[in-house]
Amino acid sequence: MQPIRMSIFLLLATSIPLFAEQGADEPKKKGGAQPVDGLKALKHPDFRVRWKAAHTLAELGPQAKFALPALREALEDKHALVRVKAAEALWKIDQTPTTTLMPVLLKALDKGNAEVRAAVPPVLALFGAKAKLALPALVEALQDKVLDVKVAVVIALGDLGPVAKDTARDLLNVAKDPEFVLMEPYVGASLANLGEGAVPTITDALASKIPERRRLAASALAGMGPTAKSAAAELAKALTHDDAAFRALSARALGRIGPAAKAALPQLDNAVKDMVTGVRIEAALAAWRITATPTHVGVLIKALEEKSVPDRDAACQAIATMKAVAKEAVDPLAKLLGDKDLRVRAITTLGEIGPSANKALPAIKTFMKDEDGDTQLRTAYAVWQISGDTKETMKVLESLLATEKYYTSTIHVLGDMGPAAASLLPTLVALYREEDVPSDRAALADAIKKIDANLAMKLGIK
Repeated sequence: MQPIRMSIFLLLATSIPLFAEQGADEPKKKGGAQPVDGLKALKHPDFRVRWKAAHTLAELGPQAKFALPALREALEDKHALVRVKAAEALWKIDQTPTTTLMPVLLKALDKGNAEVRAAVPPVLALFGAKAKLALPALVEALQDKVLDVKVAVVIALGDLGPVAKDTARDLLNVAKDPEFVLMEPYVGASLANLGEGAVPTITDALASKIPERRRLAASALAGMGPTAKSAAAELAKALTHDDAAFRALSARALGRIGPAAKAALPQLDNAVKDMVTGVRIEAALAAWRITATPTHVGVLIKALEEKSVPDRDAACQAIATMKAVAKEAVDPLAKLLGDKDLRVRAITTLGEIGPSANKALPAIKTFMKDEDGDTQLRTAYAVWQISGDTKETMKVLESLLATEKYYTSTIHVLGDMGPAAASLLPTLVALYREEDVPSDRAALADAIKKIDANLAMKLGIK
């Protein structure tokens, strides 16, 4: 092992994760775990140290080939969490045959405690096409009594994508689960990842008598976009259903399908007259996505006057999606700058419209020194989007970058500005070199790459 790699391993192997419960096979110790050396961590009496060692080796990936023999032994560890993590490490290091790893994982999924059962699906998802043999076990685990386990299974099936296309019906059946409301976003996203092979099954669910199931189907088809084009005719029929939420989701799905859903335009033209504002908004946006013509932008402008904050907010978001072609909305949006509930949304939307919103710039700039940092941030970005001038924007962003509360969101905005944010590049590089929070370090790396790709390469950012 190279000295640097050994140092990293020794450092991480001595950190102890906090698990929900002590393993039944592990004696409780006073004073916590003792420091250990290298691969000895995989033999430590405390299962948490063994788990951390296997986790560290998994993170090292192919560089940890030196640990393969020890990890193979760890597949028979007394504690199931260690066995699962060892299986993950072996796969990441040299893609150890699934014939060796699968029995360990399937046993843990069937016999382990809740924490163990929830740890298995993400590892199985790493196997890709080779995880097909595990699909029956994963489907069965959708019936687990523990929410965390079910969510882990749902996400894993989505990560497997087309490999798991035959589980579409099982995922749709999750709509009947008592805890569905907590799982719905994950289920919809996973269904959308199953690919074209799952479209017929999902399309059939549009006719379900169970409201949650048909809404889930429409949401999944929306997530699929053009891949779901074969469902367009059924989605068009759904625009007259008596379930308003279902109508809105169906309109959204048609819009996401895009030009391939052109045959549904007559139904969408009717839907922009729907009695429910949310349906009108989705139909107007869908028609634009299909034709690239802002035929119904007036519907969105009128929705900005609704009493309901969620309706006005949805109209703003639709206009922001349409960007400059919705320039007719500039004056109505400027009026919303006096609305405390929607001020930030209005500023953001005007920014998305861009230079065509220039006449609203003086009013927008009054919020550059707002007491609320998020308002300052969105205003500064919008000012740049509309005017192209970075001077005022950079002053605000530099100030917010120095705050703990708005540090991360400011980094993302600077990344979105790309080369225009070059004046703050030295600051971002200095922060990147010092940052020890993985998510913030990743955000800094992404921002630097967007601002100056050549410099990012020199810094080793890929």
